[in-house]
Amino acid sequence: MKNPKTKEEWQEAVDAANGALALESARMYGLVVGGPEINQARCIEILKRGKKIGILPAKDSIERFVEQWQRGQG
Repeated sequence: MKNPKTKEEWQEAVDAANGALALESARMYGLVVGGPEINQARCIEILKRGKKIGILPAKDSIERFVEQWQRGQG
């Protein structure tokens, strides 16, 4: 996997990582069945590195992740 380089790429990666971890949490609680395989360690690393350079998840990152995931299923 390549690492993000630009600020925009970092924002996309941080938002996706945040959404992916939310999906994984929902799956662990039995609220969601199926979905993509989540690399939790990679997501956590992206969030940590993003935070170090001042990039935090957008407020709607989870909603956008779910929308994109749902579009990919149908």
